[in-house]
Amino acid sequence: MAWMLRLVKIGVEGEGPCTDIMEIRRPNDLVDIANLGLTLAEAKLLLARVQREIVAAQARSHAVRRPDCARCGDVCRVKDYRDHAVSTLFGQVTLRLPRFRCAACGGIEAGIAWPSHCRSTPELDRLQAHLCAVMTYRTATDVLGQMFPVDAGTHHETLRRHTLKVGEALGECATIRPDTAASPIVVTLDSTFIRSRAEGKRHLEVRVGNVETQSGGRQVFGAVAKSSTPIAELIRRNLDAVGRTEDTALTAFTDGCPGLRRIPADAGVTTPPMLDWFHVAMRLQHLKQIAGTLLDHGNDSRQILTHGLLRSGARAASGVAARTAAARAAC
Repeated sequence: MAWMLRLVKIGVEGEGPCTDIMEIRRPNDLVDIANLGLTLAEAKLLLARVQREIVAAQARSHAVRRPDCARCGDVCRVKDYRDHAVSTLFGQVTLRLPRFRCAACGGIEAGIAWPSHCRSTPELDRLQAHLCAVMTYRTATDVLGQMFPVDAGTHHETLRRHTLKVGEALGECATIRPDTAASPIVVTLDSTFIRSRAEGKRHLEVRVGNVETQSGGRQVFGAVAKSSTPIAELIRRNLDAVGRTEDTALTAFTDGCPGLRRIPADAGVTTPPMLDWFHVAMRLQHLKQIAGTLLDHGNDSRQILTHGLLRSGARAASGVAARTAAARAAC
């Protein structure tokens, strides 16, 4: 059994020219379940061929338009054609677009409303950035190659450069404020450590968090400590993105680290931050372990507690003596 997939252009006048895209052959029975429907390779090939035909038709329609000369306003004529390679989600396509020359003054004009430095579609850039945000660059490259007929930028280093470029462009975008003001906003901030790729550095401190409203608005942020990305400014941008106003009540949750507790204040949260449930549970767990140790030792618990208090007092006394001696030497 065979099927011929045919692409037909339908315009204002009705059906136009048609193009045979692909022939698919399948057995009549289903003895082998592997013969059910299309395979992944056939689907990728089908998408790539349909993409090329549609792009070619769009390029021909776009090339018919004639721009006016920007210098004298006269009508331009076709000078030559240039090929533009553009990476899409369904394969790399080549557009044959004309350049124009003014018959009156000889000026050169490009096509109408065509970006001159376009190398990939926004859909492909967004998908690459999204995959790289949830997995490694190598894994994202492998997923794209397995699922889509992407044949440009398949190296993980290329994907990394494109993702970082998209991230820089997002950081420079102006914050879009919602039309309605937000209800009370909760800011959550925490930090973790990841291994650094650079030589000479073992770990990087990464500060992550989110901004949430009662109505369901949510923004996630993250930045590496001591980098060029100011975490306080990042929080302010996310607060504005969910509808923060001067009268909006802000509540911050973080751990007991003094460095993290200062960041919400720098971002405009006037009330002191509170411990979240995770860190409260951690501290209760520590108290539970201490209580269990004291109960297990029985009568020895008093000696353990007294010994710990004596050691703490000795360290405090030695610290005071050292500071006093330093002050006298300075005088």
